[in-house]
Amino acid sequence: MTAAVPSASPAPASRWADACYAALRLAGWLTTSSAIVAALWVLFFVMLGEFTFAGAVLHLGNFAARYVAADLERRAAFETQFWIASAVLFLVIGVLRRHALRDLIPHSKETADGQV
Repeated sequence: MTAAVPSASPAPASRWADACYAALRLAGWLTTSSAIVAALWVLFFVMLGEFTFAGAVLHLGNFAARYVAADLERRAAFETQFWIASAVLFLVIGVLRRHALRDLIPHSKETADGQV
């Protein structure tokens, strides 16, 4: 009778599970970060409206009316500014939330001399 020798690499099912875990964790991080960026835009309009619902809605209405009345060149310029500002916000949020990605890929507990 021979003793079972533990394999050095994880089983394929474990790798698949690790990949699914990492993908779901990353998807959750991206979704949460995007939701925070959207919430910051809402907060911006609420601040413009002096923290009242009526003021925020009035500013959104004014913004929408000016956007619709603008020519195509001005709309394109605004959209570019909006996406650049959103990307900067996303990067800032990403840097502030980087700790949530620390455990995305499980680290080996094995030391340099091969001990666990």
